[in-house]
Amino acid sequence: MTRLLLLLCKLATAVVLRRTPLTPLKVTGKDAGAFLHAMLSADVSTLQPGRHVDACLLTGQSTLTDLITIARCQEEWLLLCEDASTVVRELEKRRVMEDVAFSTMKKAVFDVLHGDAVDDALADTALSLEPTAVYHNDDVWALGGTSLREAGGRIIMKGEDGPIDAWERARVEKGRPRSGFEFNTSYDSKLLESCGPLESGLAFACAEGKCYLGAELVGKRRKAPSLRCRLRGLRFSEDVDMKPGTAFGEGVLTSVNGRNGLAFIERKANLKIGDAVTVSGVPATLAALAFGDGLEDDEEEVVVAEPSEKERKAAKLKAMQAKLAAAGLAKDEESEAERKAKKLAAMREKLAAAGLAPAEDSPEPDAEAARKAAKLQAMREKLAAAGLPTPD
Repeated sequence: MTRLLLLLCKLATAVVLRRTPLTPLKVTGKDAGAFLHAMLSADVSTLQPGRHVDACLLTGQSTLTDLITIARCQEEWLLLCEDASTVVRELEKRRVMEDVAFSTMKKAVFDVLHGDAVDDALADTALSLEPTAVYHNDDVWALGGTSLREAGGRIIMKGEDGPIDAWERARVEKGRPRSGFEFNTSYDSKLLESCGPLESGLAFACAEGKCYLGAELVGKRRKAPSLRCRLRGLRFSEDVDMKPGTAFGEGVLTSVNGRNGLAFIERKANLKIGDAVTVSGVPATLAALAFGDGLEDDEEEVVVAEPSEKERKAAKLKAMQAKLAAAGLAKDEESEAERKAKKLAAMREKLAAAGLAPAEDSPEPDAEAARKAAKLQAMREKLAAAGLPTPD
């Protein structure tokens, strides 16, 4: 506690020390690296000692459970997550025989932002690190880059519970999705039911071409693109007080802080950065998010509108016909009419041979009449062959 107070005093006029809601979680065991690689969306297998990377823990439906920073120092692993208890529970559910153990550190995570000269060794170290670098010595950890992907660093140290107002204000402005706001929500919104990392601007945390929980759906959405919505920033002209989960014409508001907000915007609305929207009667402008990787801000992508029920059935029928055609079993649209025409032509030929062909202006005989005529003709032929008189 004394060290924390000294550090706060030294940094008060030197840097911005911003408390985060993140919890440090130690992962140990000889299978820790392989297990994390299999469970999380980042390529942990190539993570070198002294480096960190962001990753997502997803459900089988590719919805977000937590956004995690994975730090490695030799064979020691550290996870910075928002909901440590949920992360441990979900990972333990999937652990079978792996030698992996989890322990929550009773410490806090602080962002350190650049300021004047700093004379504290730990803060100095954090600010001097490259954006993906890690410093670890005994129980001391420092990471390059802040939790909001800004220039600066992170330090992990003991600290009493404190406010995270500054972090929350910056989070909403920069667009980092947060549990209870952008994911793990209880909003009554079908739009957000299937939101995953790509919709939330977290493509940078999902490695391509690797297997992990929820990877299949992420891969399909990355290729389509078939995103129903995308996370955008909202810029209001004045401070607003709105309830997260508020639906409006083009989307759903998920976070608001002062003049800034976050919302998932439907892609079929075809809105671009700088376009205007109205939320609960208050005008706002759509803004790009500094935290995202740019995938969700690619305005060249074709906006795919949700197909109607009729269009879905037509597409399903078309796909079925294509499969039948590939198997050589496809039916031409006019095949039934052609079959009837051929059958009728054959019937006429038989009637003509029997001298019973109908006049051109007479009605066409039905199948039963044709069968009777053919049977009568066969009888006449048999009687003639036996030298017996034939009926008229």
